Amino acid sequence: MSSPLRSSVLSSNSPLSPPPRSASRSSSRTSLRSGRHSPSVSLDDPVALRQHLSTLKHSIRQQQAQLHKYETELLRGPRPLPPEIMSPSTSPTLEISFSHSSSSSSPPSAFSPASPATKLSRRNSYDALQEIAGPESSLPLPLPRNSASSSNLRQDGGIREGIPMDFGVGSATPTHHKRVSSPTRTLSRIPVSSVGNARALADEGQDSGHHGSSSLHPPPSPSNGTSPSSKRLSLTPGGTTKVLADLQTGVMNARNALENTKAQLRLSQRTVATLTRQTEDMKEARERLRLENEGLNNVVARKERLLQEAIARARKAEEERDVLKAQLKTETSTAKKSLREMESQLSEATALSQRRDREYVTLRDSLASMKESWKADTNGLREEMKKREERWRKEAENMGKKYRAMVEECKKAEAEKMTVKQLMEEHTGVQKEIEQHLREEIERLKGDMEKSGKDGEEALKIAQSLSMELARLRRLMQAAGRGPSSPTDSNTPIQEPPAGTVSA
Repeated sequence: MSSPLRSSVLSSNSPLSPPPRSASRSSSRTSLRSGRHSPSVSLDDPVALRQHLSTLKHSIRQQQAQLHKYETELLRGPRPLPPEIMSPSTSPTLEISFSHSSSSSSPPSAFSPASPATKLSRRNSYDALQEIAGPESSLPLPLPRNSASSSNLRQDGGIREGIPMDFGVGSATPTHHKRVSSPTRTLSRIPVSSVGNARALADEGQDSGHHGSSSLHPPPSPSNGTSPSSKRLSLTPGGTTKVLADLQTGVMNARNALENTKAQLRLSQRTVATLTRQTEDMKEARERLRLENEGLNNVVARKERLLQEAIARARKAEEERDVLKAQLKTETSTAKKSLREMESQLSEATALSQRRDREYVTLRDSLASMKESWKADTNGLREEMKKREERWRKEAENMGKKYRAMVEECKKAEAEKMTVKQLMEEHTGVQKEIEQHLREEIERLKGDMEKSGKDGEEALKIAQSLSMELARLRRLMQAAGRGPSSPTDSNTPIQEPPAGTVSA
C-alpha cells in the first residue's frame, strides 16, 4: 500500500499538479492527489481488502479518464502562434505606438478578441475549457486579456511590427528574465525542429525588411490634406531636402521597427523553447504518471490475486469443514450404533454365561450325586456278589463232599462261576466306560442306568435260578442219601438252566 501513497505525495508536490480542489467537489474525496494517507487495511479481513481494492480501482479509472479528457481538450484548444507564422502583410501601416502597460501588467494567457467585428472563426480556449470544466472546477485555465497589445493584435489581424509582444512567458522589460511555468502545462504542437531554424528565419526577416520596407509601407506625407499636384510642385531643392529627411526618418523608423521585430522574434524563440521544455516536462510527467498507474495496476492485480487465493483457500477450508462435519456425524452415529449393539451383545453374553454357569453348577452337583450313588450301588453289588460267591463255594464244597457224581455239575457251576466273573468284569468295564464317558454322555445316563438295572435283574434271576438248581440238587442229594434212587429218578436227566440265561 506504499505505492499509492508515494504516488499521491509525488503528484501533490509536483509542479505539474493542479492546485487543490474545493471541498464541494465529490471527486476530490477519492482522488489520489488529495494528500490524504490511505487507510490501513488488514490483510486478514477479506471484506475490507475487497472494498479497498474496489476504491483504488475506481480512483485509478477516474484519474485516467480525467487525464485523457484534459489532454484531449487542451490539444484541441487554440494556442498563440509564433511570430514567424503570422503574415506581416496583414497590417496596413507601420504604427510605432508601444504600450508598456499592456506588456507589463497583462498575465500570461491566450489572445481574446476585443470587438465583435474582429472576432475569430472559433471560440477562444478560455471559453471552451470553462464550458467543459464547469463552474466548480479548480483547473487552472488561461484568462482572456483586455490589454492594448491584445486589442491591437486582434484589430490588425496579426503581430504588429516594432512592438514586443507577450506570449505567456513574461514582458519585454529587463526585469522579467525568469522562466515562468505555463499555467495550462499543455502539450505543444510546435515541433522541436522549428526552434533550431528560428535564427535563420530571423536573419531572413532582417534582410527582407531592408528591401521591402519602402514597398510595404509608404512614407508618411507631411500633411494629410496635400494633393498630388502639390507633390509634383515640391520637386525643388528645398522639397528634395524635405523628402530626403522624410525618407531618412522612414528609414530610421523602419530600422527601429526591424529591431523591435528582431527582439520580438527572440522573445518568440524563447517562448518556443519554453513551450518545448514544458512539452518535455509534460511528457516526462505523463510517463511518470503512466508508470505510477502501471505500478498501481500491478498492486491492484496482486491484491486481487491474493484476495482470490484467500477466498479460494477459505472456500476449500469450508468444503473440507463440511466434509469433516458430515464424516464426523456419520462416524458418531456409526459408533453409537455399534456401541449399542456391543452393549446388547454384552448383556446377552453376560446372561448366557450366567445361565451356563448355573447349568454347569447344577450338572456338577448332579454328576457328583450320581457318582456317589453309582459307587454305593457298585459297592453293594460287590458285597452281594462276594457273599454269593462264598455261599456258592460252600455249596460247591458241600456238593463235592456229598456227591461225587455231581462233578460235572460242579464243573458247570464253575463254568457258571466263570460266567459270573466275566459278567462282573463286563460290569466293571461298563462301569469304567460309564465313568469315562459320563461327562460327554450326560443324556445317556438314564439309559445306562436302566440297562444296568436290567443287567442286575437278570443277574438276580440267574442267582435265583442257581439257588433253585442248588435246592433241587440238594433235594436230589438228600434223596440219593436216603436210598437208592428209583429207576425213574435215575433215568431222569438233570435239568440244565436255559442257555440264554447263562449266556446273559
